[in-house]
Amino acid sequence: PAIVMVVATPAFAGSTDRRITVTLAPTAVRVGESSSITVRVTDAAGVPLAGQAVSLSASSGVTLGQSSGLTDGSGTFWTTARVTASTTEGTSTITVVSPGAGGTVSAAATRAYGDPALEVRFSPDPGKGRTPSVLTASLTINSVPVGGSPISISSPESRLVFSPASGPTDGAGTFTSSFTPFPSGTPQSADIFVGSSTYSLMVMARYVWLTPLN
Repeated sequence: PAIVMVVATPAFAGSTDRRITVTLAPTAVRVGESSSITVRVTDAAGVPLAGQAVSLSASSGVTLGQSSGLTDGSGTFWTTARVTASTTEGTSTITVVSPGAGGTVSAAATRAYGDPALEVRFSPDPGKGRTPSVLTASLTINSVPVGGSPISISSPESRLVFSPASGPTDGAGTFTSSFTPFPSGTPQSADIFVGSSTYSLMVMARYVWLTPLN
């Protein structure tokens, strides 16, 4: 799953040498799904601080597993956030505050929710027989990239060989695969199926390429 980290600044500049980060994984979910929240408090040098009080709040439509607590020996506090919004698409903000000696530090992270979307594009388009082509699949939720999600590619045309034929999306929510259209007449086309098992999505894209007359 995609992970994002937000590094907080002190509530008042120069008020404290503590630092706080909040990590959401994943950063985009469907309504009814949860993200894990990891909060970490350190000193200015990055040394974990145990026993630090943290308090969490979330925008409307989000239910927190635990809204407050203390960091453990590694300076970490963990909980979950579940989207319970009545709307099908939107964003929610998780805010974390940690009061302490010298002042209060805070951090915030935004998570998107909605229905997943899978987009497929080719380069070049149209293609050419015997010339390598590239397929790029992009997976998003409410326009936010979804990383670490498995993608598979197939075609009923057995002469199209995809390399690789499956794998996870990267941090930008994309997965790329190369293939070489075969030469046999002009023009040629084939149906290509791109799927996401995580979200039970399947997209059919027809690719057209030009081939020599002979």
